[in-house]
Amino acid sequence: MTHAPDLSHGRPGTIRDIENGLIVPIPNDTDTVQPLETGVLDANGALVEESVTWRDGRAFSLPPRTPAPEEIDTRSGTVMFAGLMFGHFGHFLVESTARLWAYERLKDQIEAIVFVPKVQRRIDHVLNVYTPFMRLLGIEAPLINLETPARYDHVLVPQQGFGMFGMIEGLPEYREFMRTRMGARIRDDGARKLYISRSALPKQRGGLLGEELIEEYLAAEGYEIFHPQQHDFETQLAAYKSADYIVSADGSPLHMAALVVKEGAKIAVIARRPAVAEQFEIQFRAFCGIKTVTIDALKSHWIPVNNARPSRLSYGELDFPTLHAQLKQGGLIQGATPWPEMTDEQRTKIMADLEERQKIGFKLYQPGG
Repeated sequence: MTHAPDLSHGRPGTIRDIENGLIVPIPNDTDTVQPLETGVLDANGALVEESVTWRDGRAFSLPPRTPAPEEIDTRSGTVMFAGLMFGHFGHFLVESTARLWAYERLKDQIEAIVFVPKVQRRIDHVLNVYTPFMRLLGIEAPLINLETPARYDHVLVPQQGFGMFGMIEGLPEYREFMRTRMGARIRDDGARKLYISRSALPKQRGGLLGEELIEEYLAAEGYEIFHPQQHDFETQLAAYKSADYIVSADGSPLHMAALVVKEGAKIAVIARRPAVAEQFEIQFRAFCGIKTVTIDALKSHWIPVNNARPSRLSYGELDFPTLHAQLKQGGLIQGATPWPEMTDEQRTKIMADLEERQKIGFKLYQPGG
């Protein structure tokens, strides 16, 4: 396979049955090198193309080396290969779940679902963190995060059915599996307005400069300030399922919200990074028929002094009157008075606090500079 699967054609996803299939994790001395050397090999040592992980139209995994016989653990039974197990929450949602759609077809045929760890550290911990999410999907099969090469009687290898950028629409089977199974198990705990905040995350995560001001303005509009990382998966999903209005910076929680939000909900995505918010437009339209309101109010980026361009570590500064106007135009707020711009004094205080917390200076990003 020389290019990423096309998920827009509407044809059923493919599943390969590999007899004497060998699952090869990333060697622990190369797990920080990309592309990653991992995948499934057939009995002849050839790569099973459906086991490749794709990202942004490029292969994120390469054919692994063939392990020496003494390195291989031979096991009986039939398992489903699920791809990379990411520790990062957003990548887990978008990439580690990408083959789970096949469980609907395979649940009565397999003894386990096998992942390979993205990073060969804290393997059991990462699996334990995300097992409750799998159980909310009704996945009852044992879950394995495979540390060393293993050969099974049969390895069933579904194609990747979801992913970043060009794969964000997802296979129809993936959308159906995630929406139906997750929605059936999550309660609706009453109508609400949610602002999904990043302000309580570790400061190294990046975000919006002066987000506490946004919280103040939206709280006055009746919004609950919601910090997802402070709640278990079921509570997060219940909040999203119940919401009539959600406002959020572009980020991982929106991938989860798309699994359960009601079809008539209003969703506003505040862009904090170039070209990322559009991904949520595609996902919400494909998953639940919602046209999101994309808020383009960025006026500058503050980046660590040792960085060259905006990244997940940078902080976007918003034009607050524009933010207010676009939220009002989108029907997410009612107040007629524009929100005032951040003052120089506010910015200075916010930046000083940010630099103290991160123990690094920040600079204003100058394109082409």
